[in-house]
Amino acid sequence: MANKKIGLYIGLNSVGAAVVEGRSITAVAKFDLASLEEEARVENLNEDIRWEALINKVLREIGAEDKNIYVSLADKDFIFRSLEMPSMSKKNISSSLIYEIEKYIPFKIDELIWAFDYTSYPKEKKMNVSFLGIRESTLYRTQAMLSHLGLNPIMIEPSALSLAKILKASKKYAKNKHFAILDMTENESYLTLFSLDLPVFNQYIVVPKKGGGIDLDKFLESVRFAFQYFKREFRSYELERFLILSNFKEDSLITALRDELQTEIELTSPYELTLKPNIEVESLKAYGVATIDTSSYRFKPVLKKTEELVEKKAVVSDTGIRLGPLFALIGVGLLAALGISIVMGNEISGLDYKLKKENETIRRPPAIKQLSWEQIADLTKSIEKRTGILQGLSKHPKAIKFLEKIAKQRPKGLWFEQMDLNYQRDKYVLVLSGYIFLGDAYSERTSIDKFISSLKAEESLRACFSNIEMTFSDKRKQGEFTLTFFTIKFE
Repeated sequence: MANKKIGLYIGLNSVGAAVVEGRSITAVAKFDLASLEEEARVENLNEDIRWEALINKVLREIGAEDKNIYVSLADKDFIFRSLEMPSMSKKNISSSLIYEIEKYIPFKIDELIWAFDYTSYPKEKKMNVSFLGIRESTLYRTQAMLSHLGLNPIMIEPSALSLAKILKASKKYAKNKHFAILDMTENESYLTLFSLDLPVFNQYIVVPKKGGGIDLDKFLESVRFAFQYFKREFRSYELERFLILSNFKEDSLITALRDELQTEIELTSPYELTLKPNIEVESLKAYGVATIDTSSYRFKPVLKKTEELVEKKAVVSDTGIRLGPLFALIGVGLLAALGISIVMGNEISGLDYKLKKENETIRRPPAIKQLSWEQIADLTKSIEKRTGILQGLSKHPKAIKFLEKIAKQRPKGLWFEQMDLNYQRDKYVLVLSGYIFLGDAYSERTSIDKFISSLKAEESLRACFSNIEMTFSDKRKQGEFTLTFFTIKFE
């Protein structure tokens, strides 16, 4: 049948597949690497061979004969970013994005395969750009593996977009523009947030095991840190719906997450979204990518290399130009320009020499030596503002005691790198950032939690602040954290 499509999801240790005709699912299957080891001794085989065997197994299960397939890949392989940029034409976005993207990738821009979409705000003269990319070697490895099996991937996309297609096709969720999806299986989980249907944040979350099941405490902690980091980066974001999509029902997870995130949370399943028995999250992702031609979801990325996305300026030649008169006109113009430049050059050189001498008499500290005068003026205003805030804070004895308590209660292995203090509507907002290193991420997060608890327990300081928010990320060898003390009031 001409409209039959094969969708394939390749996860971290599992593969899901679906046969789709129009928007109807006719067959689904899902297997993980462990299923191969149950059938034969394959643990010593090359990793690529094991994956090829797994893909073959799942395609045989659904009776797939077509070699053209639609592929959904694990989000962990992709980079997601959301950037605010001034309004510009679509053809100029790619060129401008290059300089921003280079800040966020740990490899050269030439090694990146990427795509983007955007939302314009004409009144504010700005636009929000959602970017996603994947390292060329990672993508080519997948393509080579599929090619070796005789398969032809029509398109490849991150699984977050595959799930978004399913949700936007549902009457229950179609109208939501600002929503979050926490999709989880027994082996992998991802938190993705969408704004105006475009992905703005994606975080891979490890699913820790305990006693043959999920260690809910550790999992909840990881979700909370990821969500708090997102809220700090996107303060104006208004979440309409937080959806958990899972292969299994965990009522205790819903209750705990609702308490942790202070957000209304819904739980759904692949069956509820498709009414297809025995369908799992992996097969649902495969189904989503196969609906590319019938889906109304707006972001349908075509991944390309940088040189393909950035337009090259065309070189225009006109053989109808008469070169003789043109050269004569250029010659006259050059002579006139030379005469003017000699006269003006002498005057400019004199002024330039005088200005240079006066500039040399001004001694600048090394810290601002490389800054322009405009930058120095902005820096001076910033310092004056912070000095004023500190002077006001120094008049409150509780404030000094508060800062002393933070210093004394600082746990082992933690050090502060930066302190930002602002004064807003008769309240102080204190932000402390730094690093902690205790050997493992769990001990580091636990230590900071105890640190916060000790501050909250201090009777004399209890009235000084109303809330503490903490974000934590392992961007370096040490754990990087940010503590934000909101609405600190010193009477």
